Amino acid sequence: MAPKTSDPPSSETHPPRLPLRFVWQTDAEGRFSLTTQEFPELLGPNTSAVLDRTWTEIAQTLKLDPQGQIAAAMAARQTFSGIVLHWPLDDSDDQMVVEMSGLPVFDRDREFTGFRGFGICRDRKAAQRAQDRADKVSESAPPSEDDPAAMVLPFPFEPRAHEPKLDAQEHSAFRELARELSERLKRAPGDRTAAASDDFGVEPPAPVVQPVPEPPKQLPDIQDSRPILDRLPVGILVYRLSTLIYANRAFLEWTGFATLDELSDAGGLDGLFIESKDNSSSPDSKGSGKSLTIATVSGTQKPVDGRLLSAAWNNENVLVLMVDTRSGNGEKSPPALIPDADRENRELRAILDTATDGVLMLDARGGILSANRSAQALFGYDAADFASHTLDDLLAPESRRAAHEHLERLTNSRGADVLSAGYEAIGRVRQGGLVPLYITMGRIEGSEKLCALLRDITAWKRSAEELNSAKQAAEKASIAKSEFLAKMSHEIRTPLNAIIGFSEVMMDERFGPIGNERYRQYLKDIHASGGHLISLLDDLVDLSKIEAGILDLTFVSVNLNDLLQQCVAIMQQQANRERVIIRTALAANLPHIIADARSLRQIALNLLSNSIKYTGAGGQVIVSTALTNDQEVVLRVRDTGNGMSKENLETALEPFRRADATGQWGSTGSGLGLPITKALVEANHARFRIASDVGDGTLVEVAFPTTRLLAP
Repeated sequence: MAPKTSDPPSSETHPPRLPLRFVWQTDAEGRFSLTTQEFPELLGPNTSAVLDRTWTEIAQTLKLDPQGQIAAAMAARQTFSGIVLHWPLDDSDDQMVVEMSGLPVFDRDREFTGFRGFGICRDRKAAQRAQDRADKVSESAPPSEDDPAAMVLPFPFEPRAHEPKLDAQEHSAFRELARELSERLKRAPGDRTAAASDDFGVEPPAPVVQPVPEPPKQLPDIQDSRPILDRLPVGILVYRLSTLIYANRAFLEWTGFATLDELSDAGGLDGLFIESKDNSSSPDSKGSGKSLTIATVSGTQKPVDGRLLSAAWNNENVLVLMVDTRSGNGEKSPPALIPDADRENRELRAILDTATDGVLMLDARGGILSANRSAQALFGYDAADFASHTLDDLLAPESRRAAHEHLERLTNSRGADVLSAGYEAIGRVRQGGLVPLYITMGRIEGSEKLCALLRDITAWKRSAEELNSAKQAAEKASIAKSEFLAKMSHEIRTPLNAIIGFSEVMMDERFGPIGNERYRQYLKDIHASGGHLISLLDDLVDLSKIEAGILDLTFVSVNLNDLLQQCVAIMQQQANRERVIIRTALAANLPHIIADARSLRQIALNLLSNSIKYTGAGGQVIVSTALTNDQEVVLRVRDTGNGMSKENLETALEPFRRADATGQWGSTGSGLGLPITKALVEANHARFRIASDVGDGTLVEVAFPTTRLLAP
């Protein structure tokens, strides 16, 4: 029987699938290796012979990466992406253009284990050569029935309507899977070991099928940690080869996808990780060539820095890509949002120039580095002139020592007292004049420079001098008024005493009877008017002395209860005449107070006299003392009179003014009783308070603080 001839090979050539991708890795020492054989077969045996070395040796031998971008990124353990290299080919003078990308890999103890990455070849000629070579190998060595790969179904590929057969690359992937399975079957059961394998997190889904390594036993299974991962503010993406397995909430919200299925339908890894423009000229690139960029659902490109780790998911080895999605960390701000340093400096300069105080930037020795416009106007120098001057040149000789001590204290503070209290000094302007200054200096944190603020206090000094002059003039006027009143009181008292004395003699009819009763009444009026005038002079003299601060007070220990009982006895006759009841409620064991006995007696008599006078027949006046919870001794005088409104009360407290309402305090008299009483209370270092309401009487309270008490 004639052997069955095989079908002639189809003359139809399939277009190469672009781009061609391969996965590479290095160990911690930088030794380079590939996980697939397509790329070495494409390069040829001579070029492939140097691949099993460190990357630095490979780059030097094949003259790759003349700028050393990949070597610099590996040395710094930084992510790099899209660095273009020209790989030489054995059978051609041409070179194959390959884009290299890589990411540092760490184990679960955060120990560096090497780099993992991928390369992309978009050279159609090189891709066609790789496919032709793969077809030849496939025709020369078809898989046998004993080959374990014949019993293993490949991973599903996207079906093709025009060609249901596997292409050359899929044949190659199938053979690679068979080779890996064959090696595992040949191993003894006790010799099966699998090292932790990390992949590069930004690799787009490759059409070639990669072998699935056996998950290491030491890797933690994170499948049941999804509730925790969803709460993390860091984006988490879990995938195996090109298949997306899980994405936490932060990653989905950051990229704008609602679910993981929506992300997979949008292209998965291939649509998520995109190429970005070359940023090798950027100062932050550090030789990385291109930045890692992720595309969101809206098409926005977000540069990121990722971290790739190995883990187990459902007892299978997976890769976990961690991306910092928080603002200011993982996501880099667009260039338009980065503040312009020159513009910021101009704005700060404009702010300083509008300040009314002079601002100087000094070095540690007091040399002037810069000055704002207010400082230029204050001292009369141009901006360029300050560079040749020091702070000493702007101060009078008598103010330089304090400035030196201030500078030395700030320079030696080493972080403490960055801003110190200010002091007054005398400045010297360019024209030779002097100007009073208030200087505040502070050290700029993190720098040896100092900042000095100089305020012109000429107006403040002038105002202070005017106020001082006005105060002195007022004191002189008050003293002069007191002296005048004292002299006038002395001059007026002499004839008044004569009038009062003669009227008393005539009223007593010592030298004979008065023939007319009307004359007798006139004499009584003359005597009362003279007494009232004497009392008015005494009040004026006392008030003037209190205002001038020259009232003679003798502070001694005073028993307040005894003094009040004496005053009540004196005023009892007047109270009986007015048919007013005086009641006392004096606290027992009341501490003695430190006060002037004469002025304190006058205070009590004034309060009792006014309360009796304006309470009316049938009313009551209650005098009480107490020791409060704040340990203050309080004297209270309360009456049941008509009381005063708030407006009348304010009027009664002013000298020479009387309340308008009849029957209230201040309705008659000179209007000095209540103001003098208040002034005497304050002169004894006590507190005066009065409360009154129309129809509810009046309460006056004199409180002596604890500093005016003696221990019982």
